[in-house]
Amino acid sequence: MMMGIEMPLEWAVLLSVMCAFMGVRAGQIRARRNPGLQLDPMRELLHPTVLASAIDLAARRDARRQGSHAVMHGRIDQLSGRDRNWSADTRDQVREHVAAVMRAGLRRGDRMVLGAAEHDLDGFTILIPGADERAAVRIANRLRELLTHLRMPQLGSNAHLTASFGVAANRFGETGAGLDDRAQCALAAAVAKGRDHVVPASEIEEVLFLPAPAPSEMVTAA
Repeated sequence: MMMGIEMPLEWAVLLSVMCAFMGVRAGQIRARRNPGLQLDPMRELLHPTVLASAIDLAARRDARRQGSHAVMHGRIDQLSGRDRNWSADTRDQVREHVAAVMRAGLRRGDRMVLGAAEHDLDGFTILIPGADERAAVRIANRLRELLTHLRMPQLGSNAHLTASFGVAANRFGETGAGLDDRAQCALAAAVAKGRDHVVPASEIEEVLFLPAPAPSEMVTAA
């Protein structure tokens, strides 16, 4: 069976534009040979200068995507309770089962690491190469959807799992530590909202950098 060829969306669009451009040029040549033919009114959109801009835009977007990566910090909300009287074996079984389900929802090349510290046994980190913040948020939401269908006998027959996620994508010149810190801050904001939330780092950073409100004028009665 023939298999399709995978390519970035920008290059697929670019190839379509180039094919359309070649068709328009062929139509223009025919129109010159036969003045009675009507030219395509959309030909100006495929002017060589416009096509060059499309090529440049596609190349720059592809370069950004290839160089981008995101970090996702998360926690399983139901495993964060400190009052659970679970043995170490039971907790490990639950964590590994949940991790296996989440790994099945990741892309090839993504990597998931479970929290190893005693205070972070409910946490995990996912490294997402080639993804910007929006793509990473979509992945987080897909994982949340997977967890809603997972039932764990240890939690009760009617309980379903939820997770909180903090997502950050790298910036130009940013260190790995800086990216990790931003994802951790985003997770803290997600946990502060309650269970089952995804917070991108840009969301809380936009709030931090909003201009301060102008001081209100106090009007006192004479």
